[in-house]
Amino acid sequence: MQAELKENLIKLLKEEKELYQKLFAVAEEKNEALLESNTEALSETLAADQEVIEKIEAKEKERKEIIEKIKKEFDLKLEHDKYSDFIKELPADWEEDLRKIREEIIELTDEFYSLNDQNQKLLNQALEVNTFSIESILKSIKENKNTYSKKDKDQKEQPRLLNKKV
Repeated sequence: MQAELKENLIKLLKEEKELYQKLFAVAEEKNEALLESNTEALSETLAADQEVIEKIEAKEKERKEIIEKIKKEFDLKLEHDKYSDFIKELPADWEEDLRKIREEIIELTDEFYSLNDQNQKLLNQALEVNTFSIESILKSIKENKNTYSKKDKDQKEQPRLLNKKV
């Protein structure tokens, strides 16, 4: 039973690691889409991002269930549910195997958060540029001070930010 629990946990952690690698790849695609101002690609990456996150959440739930089974099997009573405390209480061979994959996942998530932070900054810059553009257009429209006579109105249409015909 213990060997099976260990194998199940290690297998699940490897699957989680693969999902985090996919999430990192999606974040790289998102970064590229942001740098190229490709809104279509950005939209696709957001959908892929959500899909991978849902899979990660499902694996986390499975992992917690397996950890609960292991805690029962070894009669572990932990003060805090920290992974590092958990593996310290397990046999040495477990600790060695689990620590290695944990470190790999931590490294991957650190890289992901760094890239995600960069993506957030790019999004904020794009938002600032768009806001500035809209404000400039509106200011230009206001400063134009077009007052028309009936004759001018028939000849010239007021500039608009949005096309009402759409």
